[in-house]
Amino acid sequence: MRDMRRGAQLDIVSIVDEDEVMPEVVLRKRKVSAQAQQPVDWRARTERTLALVEQLIDVVNRLEELHPGRKFTLDGHLVGSIGEAAAEALFAITLATASTTGYDAVADDGRRVEIKATFGTGSVAVRPTSGVHAGAALIVLKLSKVKNMGHEVVYNGPIANVIDGVVASTSNGQAPIRLSRLRKLDLSVPDALRVPRRMLPSW
Repeated sequence: MRDMRRGAQLDIVSIVDEDEVMPEVVLRKRKVSAQAQQPVDWRARTERTLALVEQLIDVVNRLEELHPGRKFTLDGHLVGSIGEAAAEALFAITLATASTTGYDAVADDGRRVEIKATFGTGSVAVRPTSGVHAGAALIVLKLSKVKNMGHEVVYNGPIANVIDGVVASTSNGQAPIRLSRLRKLDLSVPDALRVPRRMLPSW
């Protein structure tokens, strides 16, 4: 009898309207869905994102002041996402779903785009197999930690120019490429092969 009652209770719960069972989750999903359908105010989002990133950098600086000798480095997924948001503000691209294999965005002209970003001065890691898509582009940004100083576009052009002859040297199949080399490669990229800029306030 106990098992039968438990099963009955489960059946009753299963037919209750989802708004009553998980109202917060359901409403949050509906809000996100509604926001996704609304036109994007690029200027407002760019300015708000910039302000929040500046606050984040300020927090890091304060932590390093409080703990001399300790580095509170911005890296990993956080830097990658900041770079993608910055690239979306700077260039005429639409970001792909997070963790999409092989590319991070699609340009307005249909090209797939990989985005790399760093707060450092050394190198970024690029996967040699990223250029399998014909005409794929690469955007590399050196992110600025200084307020009112825009990010540097280190490279904007065909990814094939960068990965030509590169061999993966890390366990995850990526190869580090120095920013100095990317700057030199960028000098030879024709404007017609660059991802077009978006006309918004500069990061």
